[in-house]
Amino acid sequence: MGIEENCTKSAEEEFEEFKRANRVKEAKATALKIECDCLTPLCDKAYLKDICRRANVQEIGALVVYPAFVKACVGFLGDDPKVSLIAAISYPHGGDTTEVKADAVKRAVKDGVDEVEVSAPVALIKDGNFQYFKRECKKLKKAAKVRALRLAFDCTVLRENELVKACQVAADAGVNCVRLNGVDNELLTTVKAKLKGKCLIKADKADDVNTFVSFCNVGADAVNCPRALDIAEYLIKSAQE
Repeated sequence: MGIEENCTKSAEEEFEEFKRANRVKEAKATALKIECDCLTPLCDKAYLKDICRRANVQEIGALVVYPAFVKACVGFLGDDPKVSLIAAISYPHGGDTTEVKADAVKRAVKDGVDEVEVSAPVALIKDGNFQYFKRECKKLKKAAKVRALRLAFDCTVLRENELVKACQVAADAGVNCVRLNGVDNELLTTVKAKLKGKCLIKADKADDVNTFVSFCNVGADAVNCPRALDIAEYLIKSAQE
């Protein structure tokens, strides 16, 4: 009887370990949707070095940095980086000319960035100049070469119809991902339905785990989280319990 009990307990323990391993695997996959912006005036090299180290440990999806810091971050992340590096260009409202943006994209690619995230020209979109925007998307796509190109939109400034049309233009031009700053679940759901899978969608921003999960549940492929590393750590630790 004792042997049977030990065998039963062992099988139960193995099953629990199997379930725990699956939870951890799922949590790590979810953590890959987390991205962390490093776009403040207080983001110096010492801060970036530390956050690159921690991001490699937590294995979140990406770090977003100013173009001037790409080279340094490539070095900080090392030869076997566990996190993607994204350069934010013409942040936050895309007021630079297309030529300036394209040159910045080329420089970021040369410096070793994995992706580029370019702010869309909000003023021109609001003015209805979608021909200019379409040409810009194509030129930026060409400048990015094999690197993924994202376009960032300010949802607090653009009306829903302006945002939807701009996202559709970007997707049709081959943009890989659109970032929706200031989006809520309802607007995110609308944009996702209109894009019909033509490109990925990044939501901004989730200050806590619940908001992050909520964005993921309505279809965000990536989410900017100000407390990205804390949220990733929480997800993994919760899965291990």
